[in-house]
Amino acid sequence: MDNSQAVNRGYAIAVFARAPVAGRAKTRLIPLLGARRAAKLQGALLEDTLNKLHGLRGRLYLFLAGSAVPDHAIPRQFVLRQQQGRELGERLDRAFHDLLKKHSGAVVIGTDSPSLGRQQLRLALNELKTTEAVLGPCPDGGFYLIALRRRSSGLFDGVRWGSRFAFADMRQRLLQAGFSCSVLEGCADVDRPEDFRELAIALERHPALRHRSPAVWRFCRTWLRGCRPAR
Repeated sequence: MDNSQAVNRGYAIAVFARAPVAGRAKTRLIPLLGARRAAKLQGALLEDTLNKLHGLRGRLYLFLAGSAVPDHAIPRQFVLRQQQGRELGERLDRAFHDLLKKHSGAVVIGTDSPSLGRQQLRLALNELKTTEAVLGPCPDGGFYLIALRRRSSGLFDGVRWGSRFAFADMRQRLLQAGFSCSVLEGCADVDRPEDFRELAIALERHPALRHRSPAVWRFCRTWLRGCRPAR
């Protein structure tokens, strides 16, 4: 869709999340945490991510995979949508199709980056004023944020999702499609057991990080206490 056809109603800010269902959420952390605690961590990640969006200028959306989040757990400022599609690229394409019909630009983030702050989100929104796409890379080669002002057919084709090539592939696809693209500072995500251990220690050491993700900190604090011998 050409951007001139979009309804100019400001920007959309959307969270892509998996419902915190035991056995289906944060599956790569199940060997460390167990299925129930991995799902509880996902719930904490979701809670913190939704809270970070308060105060930002834009219409708020939650695109959920699964339906196990009770209505009272979703702030009323958020419009709830179900993710549509078999793989991530198809789900993102459909989400941007819906969002850019109503808004002049859209920012989509996941829930796996507890260190992500409001300042980075505000920067992404500001960058959209002068560029057609914004990406936020993760150190493992993925990305935690993508923002677009227009769509392009097949934009998400050929991206090696869930691999160390995802960010590079996505950036290449954007440039090949003629998008101007801005890249934000990196932000770590939490996918593997080693990621979680590093996060728990970082939260313990850095009050500013705890302030950004208090629900995740409560979960990690309990986990740390259980891992350490009583004195």
